[in-house]
Amino acid sequence: MDCISGCGASETATHLFLYCDIFGSLWSHVWRWLQISLVLPADIRQFFIQLTYMTGLPRFTHSFLKIIWFASVWVPWKERNNRVFQNSVSDPLTIVEKVKMHYFLWLKSKNANFSFCYHDGWKRNASNTHFSTLFDWLKFTWVSPN
Repeated sequence: MDCISGCGASETATHLFLYCDIFGSLWSHVWRWLQISLVLPADIRQFFIQLTYMTGLPRFTHSFLKIIWFASVWVPWKERNNRVFQNSVSDPLTIVEKVKMHYFLWLKSKNANFSFCYHDGWKRNASNTHFSTLFDWLKFTWVSPN
């Protein structure tokens, strides 16, 4: 089956989520948002491991990175299905904002003490806040469950 984005490549999970011009390009936006740099690995499983267990980052960030990874796969998958079954297309920046919103909602649902709203300024980029990185903000807001 050809990729639903219209790029002409065969639609595989690796192509769709990593290398597709539309859906794969999402990662560069996520990296800018997180203020990190990564090199795309050969397949999606390796990418999950690479992103969620980044060496040099505090251990508490692993859970947040997993949520970001899941949102960054869930939203394009839903977009793909919307294109296939509903003939509905979102532009790439809307897809990025949907990833951020899903991440926020999933993070908020896991932490009862999460007192920030989506529009507190961090949604676009961590540098929009008084925290130097998104991870500083996460450390400040996260109250580890007992």
